[in-house]
Amino acid sequence: MKRNLLAVVLISLSLILMSCSKDNEVVKEKEEPEKPTEPVKPPVDAAPVWSSDREKNLNIVYFVPSDLDTLPLYQKRLSELFIWTQNWFKAEMKRNGYGEKTFGLYKDQTGKKVKIITIRGVKPKAQYPYEGGAGAVMDEVNAHFSKYPSEKSGSHILVIIPRYQTNPIGGGPFYGMGRWCFALDTEGIDIKNMGTTNGGFTGWFGGMIHELGHGLNLPHNRQKVSEGNTLGMALMWAGNSTLGKTKTFLTAADCAVLNTNELFNIDNKTYYGNVNASIESIYAKFNHASGNLEVKGRFKSDRKVTDVLFFNDPNVNNEGVGVNKDYNSIVWTAKPISTDSFSIEMPIADLQEKTNVTYELKVKLVCENGTVKEFLYDYDFVNGVPNLLLPYTAPGWSISDFSSEETKSENGAALNAVDGNPNTYWHSRWSTNTTDYPHHLTIDFKEIKTKSGITLLHRKGLSRAIKDFEVWAKGETGDYVKMGSFTTQNIEGKQKFNFTASSSFRYLKIIALNAHDGNKFAAIGEISIY
Repeated sequence: MKRNLLAVVLISLSLILMSCSKDNEVVKEKEEPEKPTEPVKPPVDAAPVWSSDREKNLNIVYFVPSDLDTLPLYQKRLSELFIWTQNWFKAEMKRNGYGEKTFGLYKDQTGKKVKIITIRGVKPKAQYPYEGGAGAVMDEVNAHFSKYPSEKSGSHILVIIPRYQTNPIGGGPFYGMGRWCFALDTEGIDIKNMGTTNGGFTGWFGGMIHELGHGLNLPHNRQKVSEGNTLGMALMWAGNSTLGKTKTFLTAADCAVLNTNELFNIDNKTYYGNVNASIESIYAKFNHASGNLEVKGRFKSDRKVTDVLFFNDPNVNNEGVGVNKDYNSIVWTAKPISTDSFSIEMPIADLQEKTNVTYELKVKLVCENGTVKEFLYDYDFVNGVPNLLLPYTAPGWSISDFSSEETKSENGAALNAVDGNPNTYWHSRWSTNTTDYPHHLTIDFKEIKTKSGITLLHRKGLSRAIKDFEVWAKGETGDYVKMGSFTTQNIEGKQKFNFTASSSFRYLKIIALNAHDGNKFAAIGEISIY
């Protein structure tokens, strides 16, 4: 009996233990399994947040024709080089006394990446050639900025286009046009190649920054003779072949212009508005004792003038003057005296060309809003000495008589021929009752002048340039006397025409007989006397 009872107890205890074991197993099944350890992922670069310390910055556009692609590492390569360039401009501005001013750039939060706007062109590269291709690129870039206006910052635009071919390297537009400039990208444009000949770095990168100079309002000019050994090559002369390799610099005139450039200032005022300015009087002489060319005068301007620049551009081998013929200009700068005068002494020892050559003297007024007003004069070197008979213009001159003028469809008033502004012009009437040659206009100088000749400047672009003409003069009363018959060259820049003898007169009549283009229309940019 006891054995049976013991067996029952053991069986019951066994069942109880088995029941507890099952309950424990159920509990374990309900517990969350341990999660495996996930591998550590590499950090992901944050999206760039572009910022700048100013409102207006350089717009850098990477424009890719439809049959091309971006070149490897273009964002990294160009970012590094433009940060280097920004610092180079800063150092040059400081050296010239303007402090650490430089152009603005949008950079990311690391400060190592520059904002580059990539635009895919709708046409193949053949539709964006070097000659004439800039307009098509500009149309598409403007369309992009119209669609995304917040992308644009300021009015200066650098367009970089990947090279079209490699042997030899070549491509699309590569020049400056107003506040636009164009350059080419190649794989060799990399900061690791700076100072070497690898990948043609200096030529392509130097060329890019030279064209950027144009896009920042800089004209061509070269170093003075005395600056070559100490400063090296001026960027806006042949610095495109030396930048990053040997000494290259910005001239004082370059920095004076950049000082009032919108990208070099952190204010929010309006730049490049219209300025009414004129040279009221100008006087020049050569001081044989000092060897200096001395120029002084007075100006009038409705905006503050910060600097006065004096470009001396030699017409070597009759190369002409004007854009792309002014690489060899040598420039001096002066601060205005009071608010309306200037004076400068320029050692002729610093001029490279001193043989029998004609110089164009460009007097430029740099205004506080970035606008630069230009006034043109001429002088000759004869046997190594300047012969200074500067053309003279003055306010108060008027047109007492003219054959016709076009004021309905364009500003072609006859008075524009003596307003001292090379950007305006007189044009014969064409919108109604078109007139034909001979065309004429008569200048009233308001007083007797004794002069040796006249200078004539064609309309910019040489449109409707007159060819053969006569000059007649008279005093307060009496008849007109012929001063001579002349023929102009179809070129930019002022041309000088000597009278048969120095004469005294109050009135000059210019009679245009025909045009270089063979048509019936006439235009004259500016007439002066000397």
